Amino acid sequence: MLKENLSANLRRLMKLKGLSIPELEKVSKVSRATISNILNLKTDPSLSTIEKLSKGLNIDEGKLFEANPCLKSLRYRTNKNMSAREKAAKETLLFTVSEKLLLYRQLEKFSPLNVTDFSDFPSSPVEAAHKLREILNISQNVPITNFCGQLTSLGIKQFYFNFGISKTFGLSVNKDDGGPAVFVNTGTANVERWIFTLIHELGHIILHPDSYNGEIKEEDSKSQEEDDANTFAAEFLLPINVVREKVMKTTEFSFINKILEIKREFSVSYELALRQYCNAYSRNYTEILQKFRIIYKNWKKHDFKDHYEPEALPKELFHFEDTNFRNCVFQALSMKEIDFHAAAGMLETSEKELEESFNEFQNGKQSAEDFPF
Repeated sequence: MLKENLSANLRRLMKLKGLSIPELEKVSKVSRATISNILNLKTDPSLSTIEKLSKGLNIDEGKLFEANPCLKSLRYRTNKNMSAREKAAKETLLFTVSEKLLLYRQLEKFSPLNVTDFSDFPSSPVEAAHKLREILNISQNVPITNFCGQLTSLGIKQFYFNFGISKTFGLSVNKDDGGPAVFVNTGTANVERWIFTLIHELGHIILHPDSYNGEIKEEDSKSQEEDDANTFAAEFLLPINVVREKVMKTTEFSFINKILEIKREFSVSYELALRQYCNAYSRNYTEILQKFRIIYKNWKKHDFKDHYEPEALPKELFHFEDTNFRNCVFQALSMKEIDFHAAAGMLETSEKELEESFNEFQNGKQSAEDFPF
């Protein structure tokens, strides 16, 4: 089994890093013949060879022998057209997801989450969105600002990091693997997309629990499940009745400025504001979107290539983090079950910065939400 794992991982990592056999030979000082034999299960490499390969690939030696993760309650939809490197990144992402979930589960005893029971939620995405606002005690006409905190209060674990692949916005895992948990790709698009992805995946957790079967499927943006999750996220973030209300209150605004005003107030993308506008007034979304882009381009002299977002939200305004995980790490530190080196690695910060903030936390001067990293 170790030989098979080594072969599969070496092949995946070479694709991920864009290395051919000759190129790997150059950076690792391992011969082409040995590399080929490892890939084709024809040899048991020496410890020296493993060390050279890991240094050449810039990874820990153990990464070469990891077993393929088995996530029974994963929901992951991927783009059909992917390069070899993107497919390798997709496979690597599953290892990362598995590792992050395992770490959280190990620390969760220090600050257990109370997971909301979604079994009695309406099947209608609009009604489910309204009910969720009621549970969170957020009135329908109020913008949602503390996205991460709201999901934590529902018992949803959250992970925000660069997936290393642009064709996946997010994925989610349900209870069988230590969830419910949502993973958001911060290496794509913009803050508006991160927020929408977070709530979109929550919509799947609430509306489609039976779809969490561990299968990785090709994305079908026209499927009923995707449409449900999109509708849920749109109505939760920006209820249609609010759009009607805002349009009526901005009669002196141009159409473009009406949409941008809604976007600003509710921290959503211009496309979401447009979509909810079209839903509110029974307009054709594709037609309205095209008109919006033409008018905006003539006005601002800017096109919409590369996912351009008008008046994009500054990333500095938001702190995307699961603060409960931070609490778990700090509790483990307090009980001396982990050291500062390990904790700094878990929170992806320096030991010096962590120690300063941890001391302030222990002295009651800061809460977990106040830390600068």
